[in-house]
Amino acid sequence: MNFLIKTSLVLFMVSWTAFGIWILAKYSVLFGPHRDDPAETAGARSLGVAHIASVWFGFFALAFYFLFFK
Repeated sequence: MNFLIKTSLVLFMVSWTAFGIWILAKYSVLFGPHRDDPAETAGARSLGVAHIASVWFGFFALAFYFLFFK
């Protein structure tokens, strides 16, 4: 059972890393200025980037913790 959990955590971390690389590759499309909302400020966009980054690093840190320390 422990092997199954560790294997699924490794698969999650690999897919989560691939998702993070995809987000970085599509950065300007995802976090650039919107054509539909030209009044959106740079601060609103940076808040979105900070939220996505904190969620991404948080999930990665939790998976790392449970993979190596539990």
